Amino acid sequence: MYFSKIVLHNFGIYKGRHCITLHNQNGRRNITLVGGMNGRGKTTILDAVFLCLYGRKATEYITGKKEAYASVLRDRINKSTPDQKTYITLEFALDDDFSSTISITRSWQRNGKKIDTQLEVLKNGFPDEYLSENWEYYVEELIPFGIAKFFFFDNEKISQIADDDAFDKVKDSIKSVMGVTTIESLCTHISKIAKNKADSLKAFQDSKSQAELAMLSARLEELDTRIRTVKAHRSELVPMLEHLLDKLETTEQEFWKKGGTLGLSKVEIQRQKEHLRAVESENKLRAINAASLPATPLCLCKSLVVSAYNAAKAQEQDRARQYAEPIVTALYDGLMRRCETEFGHTKLYPTLKEIIQSQFQEYRTPHTPAHSVELSPLSLSLIERFIDTEYTKAVTLARHLHEQRDTNENLLLQLDVHLNSSTDQAGAVELLDAIKDFETQKGRYEESIAKCDEELHALQNQQAAIESTRNKVLLQMAAQADANDDNSRILQYATITLDIMQEFTARLQAQKVHKLETNIAKCFHYLAQKQAIITSISIDPTTLDITLRDYDGGLLLKDQLSAGEKQMFAISILWGLALTSGYKLPVIIDTPMARLDSAHRTNFINRYLPNASSQVIVLSTDEEVYGQYLEDIKSYVNDSYTLIYDDMEKCSSIRPGYFGGDVQ
Repeated sequence: MYFSKIVLHNFGIYKGRHCITLHNQNGRRNITLVGGMNGRGKTTILDAVFLCLYGRKATEYITGKKEAYASVLRDRINKSTPDQKTYITLEFALDDDFSSTISITRSWQRNGKKIDTQLEVLKNGFPDEYLSENWEYYVEELIPFGIAKFFFFDNEKISQIADDDAFDKVKDSIKSVMGVTTIESLCTHISKIAKNKADSLKAFQDSKSQAELAMLSARLEELDTRIRTVKAHRSELVPMLEHLLDKLETTEQEFWKKGGTLGLSKVEIQRQKEHLRAVESENKLRAINAASLPATPLCLCKSLVVSAYNAAKAQEQDRARQYAEPIVTALYDGLMRRCETEFGHTKLYPTLKEIIQSQFQEYRTPHTPAHSVELSPLSLSLIERFIDTEYTKAVTLARHLHEQRDTNENLLLQLDVHLNSSTDQAGAVELLDAIKDFETQKGRYEESIAKCDEELHALQNQQAAIESTRNKVLLQMAAQADANDDNSRILQYATITLDIMQEFTARLQAQKVHKLETNIAKCFHYLAQKQAIITSISIDPTTLDITLRDYDGGLLLKDQLSAGEKQMFAISILWGLALTSGYKLPVIIDTPMARLDSAHRTNFINRYLPNASSQVIVLSTDEEVYGQYLEDIKSYVNDSYTLIYDDMEKCSSIRPGYFGGDVQ
């Protein structure tokens, strides 16, 4: 996919409406340069893309902290605008078989102390109310929030992900790229099914198996309690709320992946389908009634009816000439005699005679039609009515019914697509309850993180071993059941599936990790200088920790990297994740040259930007992409804009060109 337009209206530093038109790759040209001095609104454009796509979910990413959504929107209303109404529009084209286009407009307005918000989504130029109502679900399928961070980023901040502590936050996104989160969600559902079926089978089990199951369950509950205690203890060393906020983000992602509010609207969708079918039946009846009208068949041969009407009118005029012939002849003869008497001796007489003859010739020469059409005055009147009004009414009604049928068919297709979406309403409600609970909780500081991690690892290993034993007991209980065969079979297959999924998850993660570390290594070696200190990069398939090696094969700590190498390593991580994800998305880079020395800047300009994506949007100051760097990148520039600040208006505007020059 690629972006085609970004529209900002009264957003942040931009007063009024401002538009950036974008294009996909044209030959070698894939870069859009947006230049502006510091504080002129470059980061505002990046924030607008996140806010337009993800709404409430983007607030923490934009502000760097947990903040109320209404407060974020209020702070981004331009202070100078009188109407206090703001909107962002993002248009983009999809890489599907139909070349579909999506336009999303997120608008809000101050209403006293409240903020009124609205979201409208157009597909192929037409409003799609179900995409508008369920956009948070749809956008997670289109551009998952965890993956979007790899494509839209502030280059000044990304070097933090090269640090060990900050890299932990990227691990969930890595799992999302690998597809592991989908499998974990499946396993959660299967475990719930297995538990329900096990409860149903308790009455059919022998006391020994039941006692063993009760003992294992008690041990699991004890371990679960100890794990929760250790996790709570660990969170005391982490900044307030950070641990809960991570859980909140994970839970929200699961909520939208399970369908979010889509599962709650299926009854309304079905009701709408029934209404559309009723309208279609009524339209069919109207079409049948219209077809049975006397004038309807004549609509099929209107030209023939008009021809017959014209012939009848011509014949009527000819008869009028015949009736008037004696009067016209007498008038002609009288005029000629008088002219001869009064003007016969003058030179004017021949001219006057010729004029009278030519004037009367039309009335003296009868018109003979090719064929005779005899129509009564009533018939002529009815035909005139048909031509003037009835034909237009019939054709207008037919077109209206045809267009309404096409509209109803398109709406029914949209309803079927949304109705067939797979959602888990009960799971969504549970996750929604969990989200509300997380939002009201407060965290505490953890202590001794290393000790807690070690203890957690040991407890989780015990938990996994006991769960494996419990699965075996459940299999034995299912095999011993004499009744409730369906529950036994489901429980048996569920436990087998869980074992298979665990093995599959481990193998999938190991396979994807190898691909990811290969992509990150290739990207880094392509971007870095030949004398770069890093020679190899490896990722642990279980913990997802990254290990770096130097020339001697020794362990290389990330703190040993220079600021420029850290920056290039961080870019390599993002680039490698983007390549591994398989998503073809635009890349937006704010502050592209942050922390890069001249050598790394050259590689960044000549190697990364032309290859990062088919559409690369660079938000740069005049001290980043300039001089030789600008010359190097000119042949790749597709479009260019400059952000101009007005001191009088205290706002910025978007103008074509790059700092007053043409780089295309």
